[in-house]
Amino acid sequence: MDWPMESAQPRWIARTLQLNAGQDPLGLQSMTQDRLMPSLLPGILELSDTARYMSFHAFLLDEYARRKLPATTANLSTFVKRCEWDLGLAVQRCPRRCGSSPVGLTRLRQATMDDGEIGRGESVQSPLGGYGLYYRSPMATLGLVARAGTELGDRPTTVDVLRTDSARARRLAEGFRSAVADTAYVQHHLGTEVPLPQAVVEEYAEHACLCRLDTRPGERQAIHDALFTDDDGAPQPAGELDQRRRSVAHFLTLLRSEPDVARTESAYRRAAAGASGERGAEHRWVAGQWAAVMAKDVWQEALCSLWTDFCRRGLARSRTDGLGLDAGTVRGLVPELLAGPPLVDPAMPASELAADPPPLPVADDRPVAVADADLEDLRQATRRLDSAASGLVVILELAGRVTARTGPGWTEVLESDSAWQRPVDTALTGVRRLVDEGATADELLWWLLSRFVIERHEVIAYSKLPDFTFRFRWEEGLLRFVDHGRGRFPTASVRHSPLRRLTRDLGLWEDGDVPRLTARGAALVDEVLT
Repeated sequence: MDWPMESAQPRWIARTLQLNAGQDPLGLQSMTQDRLMPSLLPGILELSDTARYMSFHAFLLDEYARRKLPATTANLSTFVKRCEWDLGLAVQRCPRRCGSSPVGLTRLRQATMDDGEIGRGESVQSPLGGYGLYYRSPMATLGLVARAGTELGDRPTTVDVLRTDSARARRLAEGFRSAVADTAYVQHHLGTEVPLPQAVVEEYAEHACLCRLDTRPGERQAIHDALFTDDDGAPQPAGELDQRRRSVAHFLTLLRSEPDVARTESAYRRAAAGASGERGAEHRWVAGQWAAVMAKDVWQEALCSLWTDFCRRGLARSRTDGLGLDAGTVRGLVPELLAGPPLVDPAMPASELAADPPPLPVADDRPVAVADADLEDLRQATRRLDSAASGLVVILELAGRVTARTGPGWTEVLESDSAWQRPVDTALTGVRRLVDEGATADELLWWLLSRFVIERHEVIAYSKLPDFTFRFRWEEGLLRFVDHGRGRFPTASVRHSPLRRLTRDLGLWEDGDVPRLTARGAALVDEVLT
C-alpha cells in the first residue's frame, strides 16, 4: 500500500517542558505566604481588603438561598459574577467620586452604553468571581460560610451557603440588605440579564458603593463583629480569633505612634521592625512576631542580592567560556562578586567586616552607614545596589542584631521554616559560627551561595518539572546557566494593604492631614492589648 508522505512525519502533541520563569526560585516567599501570614493574620488575605465586600457577599449567598435557585456551584458562580458586575457599575458611578476599585475593574471598563442603558456582564472569568478569589476562604475561616461539601445536618451542602447557625453571618447579610432592599435594582433587576437603566445604577450606587459604610453604623458593626468576635453556632478554630485581634490591634498601635504607617508599606515595615510591645505580655508577643517577619524579609532581600549577582556573572562567564562552568570556575566567581558595590577584600576576616562594615553607596551624597541604619534602610539599600557584596554586609549586620532580641513571638517566627528553606534563625546562627571560626569574606560568601542559593534553587526547580524554571543547573560536571530571567524576585506580602484598608473602612482610624486613631480604634487596642 502507498501511504501519503506526510503520514510518516512526526507530529508532536505537546511540549515536554514548559518554560516558566517562576516567582520564588529560592523558596523564600513560600515561607511567608504559606506559613507565617496564615498563622499571624488568619482570615485576612492580601486582596480581601475591602470590608463591605464581606457584607455584600454574605447578602448574595443569603439571597441565592432565599430565591431557591439551583443548588449547584456553576449556577451560583454565574449569579455571583453578574451581581459583582452590577455592583462594579455602581461603584464607578459613586456620587462621592470615591475612587474605590471594584472586582472586575478591567472588564467593567468595557461596559457598553446604549440609549441610557448599561450592558450586563460578569466580573471576572474565575469560578465564583471575586468571592471565590478573595473572600470565600476568609469567610469560611471566620465561620460565616459553609463551603460546598460541608456537612450540615445529615447531608453535605452541594453549594456554598451562609451559615444560618452563625448570628454574625446573619447580621452581616442583613446589614447589606437593609441598605439596598428598597432600591429599584434589588426590587426589579437583581438576577436579570437585560441592560440596566443608568438611573437604576446611579440609585444603587448611593446605597451600595464600597465607600458607604460610614453612613451604615449597623452594617459596619456587623463586619467588625464578623472579624473580631465569635459565636456559639459556628466557632472559629482555636486561637485564630485571638491572633487576628492581636495583630490588628498591634497595627493600630504602630499607626498611633507613626501615622505614616497608614500610608506606606516602608513606614509600616520600619515601625514594625522596631516595635517592642509596651502594653504587656500579649503585646510583646505579637510585636515580636511581626518584628521577626520584617527581619526575615531583610534576610530575603540580602539573599536575593546574592542570587541576582551570581546569575548575572555566571551567565556572562558562560557566554565567554562556553556552555557551562566547572566547579573551580564557579568557586572562582566569589572574588568577582565581592567587587561590589561596596568593594570587599575577599581575604578580610568576616569578623572584621562585621565589626567595621563599609557604607552602602546607594547615593553618592547619602551612603548608608550600616551600623546606624535601621533594618528597613538596610533592606532597601541591598535591594537598590543589587550586589552580592551588599547582601553579605547586610547579612552580617542582621546576624549580629537578631541576638539582641528575645521573646516567644520573635523566636516563633525566626524558627519557622518552609518546605524549601531552613529557618532564618538556623541560617544566621551558621553565619555567626563561621565568623567566630575565623572565616574570610570569601569563605562566608561561598558558604551562603552554595547552601542557600545553588543547592536550594536546583531542588526547587527540579520539583516544578515539567515547568522548566531553572536559572542554572549542574549537567555533566558543569553548572549551566539559563537566560531565563535574571531580575530580583519580590518579597511576599506582609498584609499592609488589608490591614490599612480594612481598619479604615471599619472606622478604626481616619485619614486627614495626619492619620489618627478614632475612639473606636483606641477602644479595640485597649480591649485586646490591655
